[in-house]
Amino acid sequence: MHFTRKYAYQTVLAIAATLSIISVITIFMTFPCFYTYFARVKMDLQHEMKFCKKSAEKVFYFVNEVGYFDRKREMSLDISQCQVKNPRSFLLE
Repeated sequence: MHFTRKYAYQTVLAIAATLSIISVITIFMTFPCFYTYFARVKMDLQHEMKFCKKSAEKVFYFVNEVGYFDRKREMSLDISQCQVKNPRSFLLE
């Protein structure tokens, strides 16, 4: 009886130690993969944000230079009498 109880404890201890070692090895193997993945996602998001900001600036400057100060457009719409002429763009107000 005493021998079987000792054998059972040794078996449980061996299984627990094996599972602990496997879990530690798994953590050490997967952590660099997750770190690399999240670093790449962060880098991609920063790249997309820079692209979005540059695109917004290009649209802003295009609207500011082309659309608002077009003399022909102003005469055809005859908006000079309706509003005060402002040298700055309406987007900056």
